[in-house]
Amino acid sequence: MTNDYYRIGEFAKKTNTTIRTLHYYDEIGLLKPARTSKTGDRYYSTNEILTVQKIVTLKYLGYPLNKIQKLLNNNEWDLQQSLSFQREELVIKRQQINHMIKTLDHALSILEENQTVDPNIFIMLINSIQMEAEHKEWMRNFIPEHMIQDIYNISDEKQQQLNKRVAKEFANIKKLVGTDHNDEHVQSVVAAIWDILYDLYPNIEEIILRITEINDDIDRHLAEAPVLFPSPFTVEEEEWLAQAISIYLEKKGMEKIEDKKEND
Repeated sequence: MTNDYYRIGEFAKKTNTTIRTLHYYDEIGLLKPARTSKTGDRYYSTNEILTVQKIVTLKYLGYPLNKIQKLLNNNEWDLQQSLSFQREELVIKRQQINHMIKTLDHALSILEENQTVDPNIFIMLINSIQMEAEHKEWMRNFIPEHMIQDIYNISDEKQQQLNKRVAKEFANIKKLVGTDHNDEHVQSVVAAIWDILYDLYPNIEEIILRITEINDDIDRHLAEAPVLFPSPFTVEEEEWLAQAISIYLEKKGMEKIEDKKEND
């Protein structure tokens, strides 16, 4: 053999690839060796080095191998259109990665303050970050856009603090289930949850009023999209909590909301 040809191992080192990758490229027809001996040894030439450089560059730009193969077989590339498309795809990926980093930051923040977190509570909180866009879309069925924007127009730091408080108070609820609903500890936890809602949206009563006006529709929508809002509580826990909240609202005079709805 002349110096223009390289065995597969030498070629792999020269092009900073692996022998396994070169075997795979050969199998799918992306990069064939210049020659193959009777014993099956693969030999590559300088031409294949240039091809590898093209493959590496296109992979870096985000092209899948099947698209790279088509480009390599085409002497004239419509690069402007193709690269514009690849850029749009990468921007979407960047947004997805940033969103995942944000979700992980929130998860770590919750665990820093609550070393042991009930899995159902943890999943609910992560879901609220992970599916924020879907939650907003769902809420548009019931409340005006400006309310939705107000709810989500909070800093990432405040959102993390709210999540920590929710994790703590929901854990307290689970510990208190079965206790008398009028018990001061029960009512103090419900009050703490209500304070969280006020911190999230000071005009929470307005939202409650709208929700009570279309309660049947909300139940139907929730039933149709259970994945959007995984409950951290069992059915029994939810029933117990609903009664505790009802007593709290009566003490707070929130029954006026129902009166206002009937008068309207």
